[in-house]
Amino acid sequence: MASILMGILVSLQFRNQTSANKSTSKQPELIAMIKNLEEERDKITQELQATRARLSEIEGKLAKEGNGFAELAKQMAEARMQAGLLAMKGPGITITLSDSKRRPGPDEDAYFFIIHDADLQTLTNELFAAGAEAVSINDQRIITRSSIRCVGPSVLVNTVQLASPFVVKAIGPAKEIEGGLRMPNGFFDSMAMLIRSGGEVKIISGEEIITPAFGGSMSFRLAQPVPENTKTGAVSATHS
Repeated sequence: MASILMGILVSLQFRNQTSANKSTSKQPELIAMIKNLEEERDKITQELQATRARLSEIEGKLAKEGNGFAELAKQMAEARMQAGLLAMKGPGITITLSDSKRRPGPDEDAYFFIIHDADLQTLTNELFAAGAEAVSINDQRIITRSSIRCVGPSVLVNTVQLASPFVVKAIGPAKEIEGGLRMPNGFFDSMAMLIRSGGEVKIISGEEIITPAFGGSMSFRLAQPVPENTKTGAVSATHS
């Protein structure tokens, strides 16, 4: 009986070791794959920036022309501004959020020692609700199609991996925005446990806050514009 148990233990140990070896052997392959994806993303971003720079150049030339071209260029610039495709500047605030630098004690919850994606989502929502006109996180512009989610120990914003400290910039009425964040049960109250654990939440106002343009893709694969005269209402579901 003892020999059978010993055989089972040896077999399990061998399987675990084999599984660990396989996992370790795949790490260089995964790292290379991630690196290739990041390089491809950076290349596409550069191409988008070059295309948008060319578009800005064309808009500038149109603005100098007569016969209604100036108005067309103005409308195009306004549309790009509304979409977050132009860098913006103006008065506002800068909020810096930092993870705690100390280790959690045996009776402390490690969750409250770091900044989470939910914290950044809550912050951006409250900034816009309080009157912010443009918001960025570590120079990643937040637009309607932006995503903020945790990926391991870091946060992914617009497909770009970010880590603490998070510098959030918001253009808008500074006093109103800060007042909104400091409301009872508002953002600052939600960060109380982080601050007690050694994390930091700092806020300063400024006369010239700069938020960069959104650098990601704005293409649509399935969505199509609806003609202006079309009535929109409940959409019937199709069942297969």
